Amino acid sequence: MLLLLLILFPLHAFASPITCPPDDANFPSFYDDPTLFTDAISAVAKLNPSNQRLTGITVPHHLLVADLVALGFHAASGFRYKRIVILSPDHFHKTQKLFATTTRGFETVLGPIFADTAAVRLLQANSDMVEDSCLFAKEHGVQAMLPFLHHYFPEAEIVPVAMSVKAKRGDWDRLAEALKTIVDKDTLIVESTDFSHYLPQHEARRFDQQTLNMLAAGSLDGIAALQQPAHADSVGALYIQTRLQRELFGAQPLVIANENSQTHSSDYVERTTSYVVALFGAFGPGFNNPARPDDKLYYFAGDVNFGRAMKKILVRDGIAEKIVESVLALTRSRPLIVNLEGVILPNVPEAIDDMTLAMPTDLAIGMLKKLHVAAVSLANNHAYDLGPSGYAETLGALDAAGIAHFGQGETEALADLDLVGLTDIDTNGSRNTDLLTPALLDRLLHDNAERPVIAFVHWGREYKTEPSPREEMLADQMRLRGVTAIVGGHPHVSSEAILPLAGGDVAEVYSLGNFLFDQKAERSSGSMLELRVFGQGTIFARLIPLPNYFEMGSK
Repeated sequence: MLLLLLILFPLHAFASPITCPPDDANFPSFYDDPTLFTDAISAVAKLNPSNQRLTGITVPHHLLVADLVALGFHAASGFRYKRIVILSPDHFHKTQKLFATTTRGFETVLGPIFADTAAVRLLQANSDMVEDSCLFAKEHGVQAMLPFLHHYFPEAEIVPVAMSVKAKRGDWDRLAEALKTIVDKDTLIVESTDFSHYLPQHEARRFDQQTLNMLAAGSLDGIAALQQPAHADSVGALYIQTRLQRELFGAQPLVIANENSQTHSSDYVERTTSYVVALFGAFGPGFNNPARPDDKLYYFAGDVNFGRAMKKILVRDGIAEKIVESVLALTRSRPLIVNLEGVILPNVPEAIDDMTLAMPTDLAIGMLKKLHVAAVSLANNHAYDLGPSGYAETLGALDAAGIAHFGQGETEALADLDLVGLTDIDTNGSRNTDLLTPALLDRLLHDNAERPVIAFVHWGREYKTEPSPREEMLADQMRLRGVTAIVGGHPHVSSEAILPLAGGDVAEVYSLGNFLFDQKAERSSGSMLELRVFGQGTIFARLIPLPNYFEMGSK
């Protein structure tokens, strides 16, 4: 434990009291060993930075995971910034007011960093809550950022902000309003935050997942309700970052790393710390989605049928290729899971009615393979449109192509997560609904807590984006059985947001709507869900709006 403390904080960090440098001199260098930073910078140098401008990042301040700090800064390094605001906890409770800042610069082992004095003074004008302080001489929440800032953004000036644990939501809102006067398009907001504290890893994992789900949902109320330090050592910094990113930039979060200090020790650690790296940006078309080589990403999309009118457009010259290119630009050929509506047949009868969904084998299998579909859900109301024999034909075609499938109550184990198919609606033309029984829901119970369990559910009412009391009850029953995420389909319209259930225990997307289905945008919509699976079994979910591919091919 002593060795760990010496890695995280130099010996002089524990000395007191804090004294100011003479006159207006810079704070002296806090760290003595430049290799703490240069090694971490080298470790991420081969990764691609974001090709779209980031407006904020969240990184740890424990140098045990210096590579994660470098990862966040490196992701932003493709663009220049004039000003960098650093939001940090006041770890040692040195500020007399709710927030502290400074006009002084800093010496670091990689070179000096200067304060944006004009911006700092604007912040200090809020003298009832912001003070000028020398606490930054030993505040590692800021000091650990500075050598990275000097390396990646040597021309930028900083506005350091230390936040008292005494500050509450109303105070965070006041500081956010004050920061709006200095944050502009040339500003990067750096949130220096370590996450779950003082818990064994199995407990920290649950708290991390709650935090990640609140962040994915963009829920300010949910973030404000997180516990400090069980969820994070500065809930206020997380809240202010999320609020400013939404209100100033329309930016969304993307978590690209979540680790726990237990992974850095071969011995059991009772009091661990968790770490998160998050990027904030608009993430529009063409975003290159920075990822570490070991990252595991999966994509989920909604209803797919390659028959009826969809077949007619896919056989036109270049249309299928255009759609595949658009999809792979989002997934980058990573595994895709879809809801396959209908039956795969070698030859589709001409006289088949429009409400019986069937698709030709060559077209369906060819498209699924081109899209890198790893698994399809057959837990839906069209899988048995041609009875047991049609279902058997579908299974045979998928098996021959090596495409995994899962039906009602069945589990498909992918490399890093388990998929469970569930449908609450019976076969086409049947009035049988409310199929999901406690026994079927019990199929969600899995022994290994480190493997995420995803319920891919066919439920709800067509063209309704909100769940009924029935779906709300089912979602809660799934939560009680330990499901990690609930991904829904059937309504043909997409939910607009991720919903965190019960304090963030579960991430729910009620409906992904359509993916490749012959309905126009005037009555349908679709989204893709990106799931990033981290080594400790937590996930981060991101909802990506999709174009109407049926209309794309119809033009």
